[in-house]
Amino acid sequence: MKFHRSLVWRISFVYAVLVIASLAALVFLLREDSPRQSIAELQEQKEGEALLAVTILAPFLVDPTYSSDEESLQEVATTLFRWTGSDVTVISLAGEPLASSHWDDVVSGRTGTSSYDFQSDNNLFLARLGDVATSQRRTFHADYSQVLYTAAPVMNGGNVVGVLRLETPVPDPSLGIETAQIWLAIWGLALGALGLMAIRLVARRSSGTLQAVTEASQQLEQGDYDHLLPAGADDETRQLAEAFNRMADTVKGVIDRLSSERDTLSAVLETMADGVVVTDPVGRVSLLNPAAQDLLGIRAQQVEGLRLVELARDNELHRLLTRCQEEKSRQQAEVSLILPLRYLSAIATPLDNNGSVLLTLHDLTRMRQVETSQREFVSNVSHELRNPMASIKAMVETLESGAVNDRQVALDFLFRMRGDVDRMNGLVNDLLELSRMESGQFMIDAEPMDLVPLVHAVRKEFSETAAAQEVNLVEDLAEDLPLVMADGEKLTQIFLNLVENSLKFTPPGGEIRIGAEAEDEQVQIVFRDTGIGVAPQHLPHIFERFYKVDRSRRDSGTGLGLSIVKQLVEAHGGQITVESKEGEGCAFTFTVPRAQ
Repeated sequence: MKFHRSLVWRISFVYAVLVIASLAALVFLLREDSPRQSIAELQEQKEGEALLAVTILAPFLVDPTYSSDEESLQEVATTLFRWTGSDVTVISLAGEPLASSHWDDVVSGRTGTSSYDFQSDNNLFLARLGDVATSQRRTFHADYSQVLYTAAPVMNGGNVVGVLRLETPVPDPSLGIETAQIWLAIWGLALGALGLMAIRLVARRSSGTLQAVTEASQQLEQGDYDHLLPAGADDETRQLAEAFNRMADTVKGVIDRLSSERDTLSAVLETMADGVVVTDPVGRVSLLNPAAQDLLGIRAQQVEGLRLVELARDNELHRLLTRCQEEKSRQQAEVSLILPLRYLSAIATPLDNNGSVLLTLHDLTRMRQVETSQREFVSNVSHELRNPMASIKAMVETLESGAVNDRQVALDFLFRMRGDVDRMNGLVNDLLELSRMESGQFMIDAEPMDLVPLVHAVRKEFSETAAAQEVNLVEDLAEDLPLVMADGEKLTQIFLNLVENSLKFTPPGGEIRIGAEAEDEQVQIVFRDTGIGVAPQHLPHIFERFYKVDRSRRDSGTGLGLSIVKQLVEAHGGQITVESKEGEGCAFTFTVPRAQ
C-alpha cells in the first residue's frame, strides 16, 4: 500500500496545512496590530491641545479689532476642529456661544435657544475659575457612546475672558478594527472554507465505506450477525471491510456457542433434582435454581440481589458458607432444616478469590425417612413377633410342666396359642402382599358389586369392638348408590384397614362415619372420624410403608395398613387422599370406578 494513498496521510496533510495557515495568520496579526491609545493618554493630549488653542483664541476675545468680524472667529473654531479632531465651542463669560465648529450651534445660541450654565457644568465652572478640567461622559441620545469633555479658560493678563470646550468622541475598542485586520479576517475565513472543501473532497472517497461500517455495526449491535460489508475499491477500505466481516463471523460464532452453552446450563439447572445456589462476596444470591428454591422453602418471586441469610434462615447453612469464604476451600456438611423439615447434604465450593461461593444441595430427607421407617419396621416386626412367640413359649412350658393333664387349661392355652399364631401369620401375609403389589405381580379380579352389603358386613364385624371402645360406627350411604367395578375381597380389605385405623386413634365417645355417593364415572367413599388427627408435617408421608405418625404410641401396628390401602385403591384405578386437623380427626377419601 502506497503511503500517500492512506486515509491517515491524507487527513493528516489537510489538518497540517490548516494548522500552519492558522499559525501564520496569528503571527501576522500579532506583528501588525498596534496598541490602542488609552483614555488617560487621550485626556492628556486634549488638555495640551486646549491650552494651545486658548492662546490662539485670546486675541479674538480681548482686542475688538479681532472680534469685530464674527466670521473670523468662526473660521478659527473650524480650523481648530480640523486640527484637534474635536468639536470646538467658544463660550463667553455670560454663557453665550461665540463660535463653534458647527455653525448651527452659533445661530442657536444667538437666538437664545441655547446657553451654557457654569453652575450646572462642573468642567465649565472650573474653567471659569481658571483651571483646565476634563471628564468622560456617556450619552444615550441616538445610540450609546462615550465623549471626553475638556474645558480650558481663555486668559488675558491673569483674567479669564472666555472658555474653550472640546468634545472628543472616545473610540470603542471593540469596534476599532483596522482595514488590515478586516482583510486578515477575510483571508482566514477564505482559507478555512478552502480547508473544509479539501477535507470534504478527501473524505468523500472513504465516506461510503465508513457509512457502511457504521450501519453494519448497528446491525451487529441489534443481533444481526449475518450482515456483511461489501469489499471496497481501495486497498485500505477493502482491508477494513474484510477485517470487519471476519470480526462479525467470530462474534457470531462466540455468541452462538455461548447461547448454546447457556441454554444447556439453564436446562440442566431447571431440571436437576439437586439445588444450586451462587452467592457473591457479600452473600447476595446471583443464581438460584427451582430445586434449591423448593429445598430451602423460598417462596419469593424475585430472589436475585437478596442475601441468602434473608431467604433461608438456617445457621448451619450460613456457617458453612462463611467457613468456605474464610478458608478458600471446599466445605461439606449435613444440614437439618426446620421449616421446611428436610435433611440436606450441602457442599460449598469457592468460585474465585473474591468470595463468591457455589452451594449445591442434595435432599437426604427421603433417605433418612426410609432409614428411620426401616428401623421402626424392624423394631415393630420384632416386637410383634417376639410377644406372640414369648407367649407361646410360656404356655408350652406350662403345658410341659403338667398343665397338659388339665383339659380345660390345655384347651384355653391352645386357643390362645392359635390366636398368637394367627397374628404372626397376618403380619407375614401383609408383608408378602405388599411385596407382591410393589413388584407388579398383584392382579385385581374386578366385577360389578354392590357397596351396601359390604358396608353392612364391615360395620357388623367391628360392632363389638366399637361398642367396647364406646365409639359410634355410622353408615351414611347415598340412596340409589350404583354398582362399582371392584374385587370384593380386596375392597373389603380396604374397608377393614381404614376402620381399624380409625378405631385405633378415636377416643371413647367419638364417631366413625362411612359415607358413599355417586359421581360422574366413579363412586366416592369417605371414612371420617373424630379422632386425634394428624399433624400437617405427617400428611405427605402417611401412606408410606413402615411410616407411623406418632412413634411414641405403643400400638400393635407396623405402619403397613395405609400403605396397603393405597396400593389396593390405585390397583382399582382410583385415588386416595387424606384431610386432617390435629385434634379434630381425619377424613380418608378414595374413589372406585362405577360399573357400566
